Amino acid sequence: MKIVILGAGVIGVSTAYMLGARGHEVEVIERNAASGLETSFANGGQLSFSHAEPWANPQVLSKIIKWSLRDDSPLVLRPRADIEMLKWGLRFLANCTESRAKTNSMNTLKLGMYSKKKMEWFRNFSGVKFDNIREGILHIFTDEKEMEGAIKQATFQHKFGCPSDILDAAKTIQMEPALAHSTHPVKGGIHESLDESGDIFTFTQGIAALCESDFNAQFHYDTAVQSIETEKGKITGIKTDKGIIKGDVYIMSLGSYTPIYLKPLGIHVPIYPMKGYSVTFPVNHYSPTMSLTDTANKIVYSRLGNRLRVAGTAEFAGYNTEIKPHRIDPIVRAVKTLLPKCEYDKPESEWACLRPSTPDGPPVIGKTKYPNLYMNTGHGTLGWTHAAGSAALIADIIEGRPTEISMDGLTLDRF
Repeated sequence: MKIVILGAGVIGVSTAYMLGARGHEVEVIERNAASGLETSFANGGQLSFSHAEPWANPQVLSKIIKWSLRDDSPLVLRPRADIEMLKWGLRFLANCTESRAKTNSMNTLKLGMYSKKKMEWFRNFSGVKFDNIREGILHIFTDEKEMEGAIKQATFQHKFGCPSDILDAAKTIQMEPALAHSTHPVKGGIHESLDESGDIFTFTQGIAALCESDFNAQFHYDTAVQSIETEKGKITGIKTDKGIIKGDVYIMSLGSYTPIYLKPLGIHVPIYPMKGYSVTFPVNHYSPTMSLTDTANKIVYSRLGNRLRVAGTAEFAGYNTEIKPHRIDPIVRAVKTLLPKCEYDKPESEWACLRPSTPDGPPVIGKTKYPNLYMNTGHGTLGWTHAAGSAALIADIIEGRPTEISMDGLTLDRF
């Protein structure tokens, strides 16, 4: 079967590798000069399989008004005359109830645990190297009330086979000595032992290269999708600025841009871009050795060889990818507070990207009303975390096999 994938980010590339390994002929369309140059380029570096709490939850609902008044808050809403943003926002608010948050957590967690299993397959089968550290992720807390809420979430997740260790301040600092110098005292931590970290860009480019060398996959770089052509209820080809590209099956993995291309086909998918930022510093003697999540500031830290990646914030500002200094500054201030001994001043690099977010949290995987068009998109802040599992699921669906986990809460029809 010839399968055409739209998008060469980590989702599209992982899907290409899974399908290539199963013997399919694969072509990938990408508007950039190489794979992984947009959202998959410089994220926080975490494979947070245990992270299941959606952005839409009762605690966030109570903070939205306060955050909306601060330009340096973890989540910023930029008022726009944008009907799609308004519709997405209303759906987001509807998912902030405790019952909806629990359901969405369970669906996210089942995909996370499945993705951990499939990531083992990727790592062992491909042999790809990506500065992988497998010592878990340490969630740190400087506010006792915030930690109480996180313990409640961890207890809920434990029922579904997701272990975690609750640590007091002393044990948290013992696990990561770099925290001993924080100017905002650490109250405690939660260690998620199943989680990992690494360099997503190295992973994505490595897997893309293996797709070409091992499975003869064809990547159409510097090729912009213009439209999806249809005839008699089926997709007949992808019109690009380089001509028509045809296949038997097509997979939409264009992240935040998915709704733009599907809307003309009468497919409405509630994905909206959530802008995120990252900075990268050189490591030194006082840099953390394991991946951290600063829960209060919604900022993550990952050691990538001789670099320290720090990422965070969520900004709803449409499709604007401009790097704004006033959004970078809070991340740098947080680093200086948590790791003052590092004496970081200016990052060696800064980055901004658009995370394709659904209002309830989980991605959209599976069939559309066109029998040869499928979706694997909308992974939000957990794209790399869920990439391996999502690739296996969409491959099973295309081949007509039963999926290894339930697709409840992961398909378009939930909306």
